[in-house]
Amino acid sequence: MAPEPDARQLNAFIDGELDLAGQLAMESRLAQDAGLRAQVESLHSLRRAVTGHADYHVAPAALRGRIQALGASSQLAAPRHSGGKAALQRWFAWRPLLSSLGAVALLAIVFNLTLLQPGRDERLEQEVIASHVRATLTQHLVDVASSDHHTVKPWLSSRLDFSPPVPELGILGSAFLGGRVDYLDGRPVAALVYRQGEHVVNSFVWPGAGADSGISVSTQRGFQIAHWTRDGMKHWVISDVNRDEFMAIVRELALSDVRR
Repeated sequence: MAPEPDARQLNAFIDGELDLAGQLAMESRLAQDAGLRAQVESLHSLRRAVTGHADYHVAPAALRGRIQALGASSQLAAPRHSGGKAALQRWFAWRPLLSSLGAVALLAIVFNLTLLQPGRDERLEQEVIASHVRATLTQHLVDVASSDHHTVKPWLSSRLDFSPPVPELGILGSAFLGGRVDYLDGRPVAALVYRQGEHVVNSFVWPGAGADSGISVSTQRGFQIAHWTRDGMKHWVISDVNRDEFMAIVRELALSDVRR
């Protein structure tokens, strides 16, 4: 039996810092270990509580410019191979000056250091990839197999705490396969599954706070990934189709939100 994951591994899993093999292995452990699932959910709840209630302060542009200028001048005197750790050490070498700037300067430093941490979207992107790969490798693409959204939508709504939009693609060569309940961002989500030619497309949907956002597109590990938020719903789409076909699918899904 594999050893119990330690706190470092659990935090890396929640932060999306494990590689794909590690992510899948941890998810397999979670499926079999209720105690471990409770630990992970507790950590997710803590993260949501902190990010949901923490104050966010943007450093003044003039102050950020002064600090960046100081950092640039200190890097000129440093060896090229000094790396990120040495750069941070050089920052703290300026503490007499920074202390004179007061609390606002401290906030500016915290602001810049947080940029080094994996963003929430980056963590979600890794979760989306892992879920897509797991579903395709295990051939467990759908829980309810139907090409009719009138069948899939009520099935998902009865198993989730929300009613997801279930669009059907009007694109040549596409087919709606059905849906399943998946798990992303620390909660159950709707996964709508399409086939474009020989390629599987997973579209994940769940409620989320925040303003509407435009479509962001990236390529990771050979997968095309897009995400956006509209009318209180988060959307993440992933497939290994070519870029042009993928963008046509994304536009169709995004337009379906507008038509609703």
